[in-house]
Amino acid sequence: MSILNQFLKFLEWLEAAQTIFDFLTHPIGLSAVLAVCFYFPMQILGCDAPTAATLSCTTALTMFCLLERPDF
Repeated sequence: MSILNQFLKFLEWLEAAQTIFDFLTHPIGLSAVLAVCFYFPMQILGCDAPTAATLSCTTALTMFCLLERPDF
């Protein structure tokens, strides 16, 4: 019974992970990942925290706008 309980918890975890990965494949998720991935290297390169946050969010917003641009 204990093994079945652990297997059920593992399946629930997989379902939650699938939801997160599904979110990350949408443009807003890709933009969030890009912002986080740009924030830390900018801090390592010498930017202070507010500047790194502003630059990484600007980059992520630009990518989001490019992915979601409307067709006129």
